[in-house]
Amino acid sequence: MPMMTKNTLLLVATCFSLTACQTVEGIKKDFGSFGSSVSNKVTDIKTDIATKKEASTATENLAPTIISDGTCPSIDVDPQLSNMSEFYDMEKPTKGTEVSNLKLLNTKSACQVAGEFLEVNIELTFAGKLGPKAKRKANDRPFFAYPYFVAVTDAGGEELAKELFAASVTYDKNQEKVELVETIRQKLPLNDDGSTPEYKIKIGFQLTEEQLFYNASR
Repeated sequence: MPMMTKNTLLLVATCFSLTACQTVEGIKKDFGSFGSSVSNKVTDIKTDIATKKEASTATENLAPTIISDGTCPSIDVDPQLSNMSEFYDMEKPTKGTEVSNLKLLNTKSACQVAGEFLEVNIELTFAGKLGPKAKRKANDRPFFAYPYFVAVTDAGGEELAKELFAASVTYDKNQEKVELVETIRQKLPLNDDGSTPEYKIKIGFQLTEEQLFYNASR
């Protein structure tokens, strides 16, 4: 069994859908949940260049019909929420007691209009690494689930919906670093006239108070 920290959170990715609406209040009621599916791909950092190019091509083709009028929502990642570290004791974090780390390296999005919805594909690239306290035995295969949120706001920053997901990573016995690509497919309701509300999307790790303090102290 891999070593678990006192603050490890295990969450399950959620799937959901939306219906069309007219006003902000209506949107908030209909935004009980907003994503249709989640998929992921884990790659060893040591993977050869040819394999990486093939993986890159596959993810770039997820949404071939790109909106051309700039209505794909902007994505905002708070730098202090883009990194999640776990320690054997989060109240006394040191390099020698780190269990694991996951960073959100990059986000990409592509959109297309489908009926009454704006379909959004968001690709998230994470980089993970193990710390000195990740294993009890040399042949352990540590598993971690890192909770992160995806929130949708209006132009004024008012939150319309927020949902938690989990970036799940299993390390082979000889792996110390991995790259994880998760793709979230979402449907956001359009206005009745077919125009797109000025949505904004916020993404970050769902951190504990200790993890927030650790990130801030760095």
